[in-house]
Parts: sequence; structure tokens; C-alpha cells
Amino acid sequence: MSKTAVQTISLLCFSFLPIPALAQCTDQPCQNLQNILDAAITDFRPYGADKTGGPELSINGMKFVCQMRAWANNVSMYMCYTQVSQQDAQNAYSSILDALKRLKLAWRFQVSSPDGDHFVRAGPPDCENPPNDGPYIGDCPLQLQTVKEKDGTVRLHFWMNSLSSPYLVKRPPSPKTAPKSVPKNVPRTSAGDCDDFCLNFKMAFTARLNSFADIRTAKTNGEISDAIVKLEGAEECMIKGAAKPPSNEVGTEFVCYWPETSGPAAETRFRDLIARIQGLLPSDWTTHQETESYENTGATITKWSAIEPGGKHDVRIYVSGDAVGLHITTWN
Repeated sequence: MSKTAVQTISLLCFSFLPIPALAQCTDQPCQNLQNILDAAITDFRPYGADKTGGPELSINGMKFVCQMRAWANNVSMYMCYTQVSQQDAQNAYSSILDALKRLKLAWRFQVSSPDGDHFVRAGPPDCENPPNDGPYIGDCPLQLQTVKEKDGTVRLHFWMNSLSSPYLVKRPPSPKTAPKSVPKNVPRTSAGDCDDFCLNFKMAFTARLNSFADIRTAKTNGEISDAIVKLEGAEECMIKGAAKPPSNEVGTEFVCYWPETSGPAAETRFRDLIARIQGLLPSDWTTHQETESYENTGATITKWSAIEPGGKHDVRIYVSGDAVGLHITTWN
């Protein structure tokens, strides 16, 4: 092959290569986002030993509060947030998403916008949504979201997870068998380790064996009755009938709910409940997390569930917007 032909092929090949992201990122907000994405590759080491040297994020004159945080599994993340008017939040959201798409041409951006809120998960094309206790290898590292508050303002959050944290490990396989030494119908935590939340949860959990008769009060409202136990921070706990559409299966459930002040506060409550309750359940129960749309309103609901072998009993925790709910159910 001649030298001229080689040069021609080289030029043709180079013309099909993607333009480097930095060449498309000339404004300061975009360059700050590039800084954060690059720092995540080295576990945010450029931000210093105390992880306080990250860049400020300013979009269209709006300042964000930015700080290092850590998930429950100790994986670092860099989080930025602000609370502004709906129009300012929409403009900032659009600017950030546009810059991220220019910076990460090969990434997949999963966008959902229920009821005017926006939720974006981003990462390599085959990445999975991380569980609420923290990311694993192969989970999407970036999230951007806007959530409307009751006062009409909007809270905007952006966070990027470390891509090289020593705590970033492969997702553990689901347990297939239960240790013989662990009873099947009682939580695993010993009484000596139990605080008030733990004791009340164990009381409600054990009461499922007789459809919660032991914790039901005489006060009723139709088919709903109050419970004599209440989980820490819950606005209300009750006992009521349960149905499992589209099947005809019915049962009884203990329900608590927590109305929070914001979407991020609800997410924090949701993750905390999962972390506390998972350790109180029998080891042979299977757990699962999924996101779905509520059929009546289209609102996004994230559901974590733990199911007893055979499906007679289950525990479910939900988060949607600024509300969190917990259900312990026994099916007839």
C-alpha cells in the first residue's frame, strides 16, 4: 500500500472519531461538571484528603451547595443541590442535562418526568440503577433530579458517584439457602441490640402470624383500626385490609407512613428504613427493588420488598415524591 493511501485512510478514520468532550465544553458550568466527572475516576482524590476542594456549580447565576457525601456502603459521591423557582429550576436542569450529554456522548440517559418532576439516571449503556444503600460495580454513577416542593419552589439535586472507591464491589448474589441455625419466623437481631424502632418493628412483624390481632386497638374507622405500636417518626400506623390486584388475593396489613418535607428527605428516610429493616428479617426471605408508575396518577414509585418463601407474608417499603410508606402484610 502506498504512503499516500495510508495517509488518506488515516484521515478518513480520524474524521469518524468522536470530538473530545472538552472541545465542546467552553462555559464555566460545563467545565465544572467535567471536573467532577474526571475526579470521580480517581475517587475524588483531586479534591484533597478531606474531600472539600470540589468545584462550585453555578448555572445561569444560580449557586449550588456542593459537598462530598458517602452512601451507606461508604462509596463516595459528590452532591450539589439548590432550591429555586420552578422556571429557574427548569432552566438549570436543561442546562446541566445538555452539558452532561455533550460531555458523555457514549452514556445512556434514562429520563422520567412524572407530574412535572424530572429524574435522570446516567452511565454506560448497560448500567443498572443502584439500590438505595449505595452503588455496586456496573450501576449507573450519576443522577440528576428536580422535585417540586409544597411552597411552589423546586429542589434540584445532582450527584456523581465515585468510579474507583475501594468500597465499590460487585453486586452480591441473592442468598439461595437459609442457615439452619436461623429460625424462619423471627428477626435475626438479638434483644440486646434492639432500640425502640427495632422492638416496635419486631412486635408488629411477629403479630403478622395472627393477622395483627395482638396489636389492633378497639378504635376503628370502617375496616381500618389503629395499632398499639408505632414506628419511630411515622405520622400514623394502622391495620387494614389488603388486596393484591390483578389477582383476587386479599389479606391484612400493618401500615405506617412518613410525609417528609422534600423528595430528598423522603429518599433518605426510604434508604434508612431499608437499612434498618433488612437486618431484622429472617435470612431466607428474598428482597427486590423496582421502580414503577402508579396507575392512577402516573407518579413514579420506588418499591423495596422482602418476601417469605411461599409468599404468605411480605414487607414492602415505598417512596414517591415526598412520601414514604411501610407495609407488613399477611395474605389469606
